[in-house]
Amino acid sequence: MDERRQITSSQSDELDLLNLVRKAWFFFQKFGKTIIFFSIGGFVLGIAFYLLLPKQYESKLILHSSILTNEEEIEIIKTWSDLLGKGEYASLANTWNVSQSLLSGVFEISAREIQKLYSEKNPNGFIVNVMVLDTAILKNLQDGIIYGLENSYYVKERVETKKENLNDLISKVTQEITNLDSTKKTVTDIIRNKNTSTSSLLIDVSGINSEWVELNEKLLDYKEELKFIGAVQVLQSFNKSSKPEEPKILKSLFFGLAFGAFLGYLIALYKNLRLSIQSRSADQD
Repeated sequence: MDERRQITSSQSDELDLLNLVRKAWFFFQKFGKTIIFFSIGGFVLGIAFYLLLPKQYESKLILHSSILTNEEEIEIIKTWSDLLGKGEYASLANTWNVSQSLLSGVFEISAREIQKLYSEKNPNGFIVNVMVLDTAILKNLQDGIIYGLENSYYVKERVETKKENLNDLISKVTQEITNLDSTKKTVTDIIRNKNTSTSSLLIDVSGINSEWVELNEKLLDYKEELKFIGAVQVLQSFNKSSKPEEPKILKSLFFGLAFGAFLGYLIALYKNLRLSIQSRSADQD
């Protein structure tokens, strides 16, 4: 008995499915031209949107911060992104020291860390992503971003203090090297005069030479650090891409075609419903 019920149920499901397929086929035969017509229209509309929409180019700037942490720099850039989204061009242009006309070509700005794992002192820097309407503005845009990151009151004071400390260290190390040179010359003169304490003096000369080398290495390090001192360092400038990131031709065509097909299907449903109502009314009359 149960087997008969299962067989009957299975046959009924098959008939329902065949009936559904048959109805769909009849529906397409009746209104297929309408759906195809609107699908072609959507396809053409997708092409038109691709041609008419402004092209957006993506570019990346890699920076390294020596004063603030990466998280702090990224939060500053998020604030700029909010200003850009609200159209606060005057405020942002003042922060970046650029013209407001340049900002009209900036579509989007964001930032992220190179190193994904959290670290209090991340040595790997961070990436600034922008979407622009014209790659010709990238050089001025880069200068503006760096200016904005370097010219807050706190950052400028930290950089100036660091410069003063380095100059002070360079001056002291230079004086120490001068004193060692003088001491070394004096010891050399004594050795040449064949003083009785020659062996002990030779040991002192060896120690003086080692200290002289160490001090010169420190001096070179301090000078190099002073030369490259700054709130942020550019590891890689914005690159100019010849191919736009948005809009994409395939995406535009797909959504245009899908929209046209869906619109055609809705109109076909409306026509079918209207014909059904008219048919019922005729039967009743």
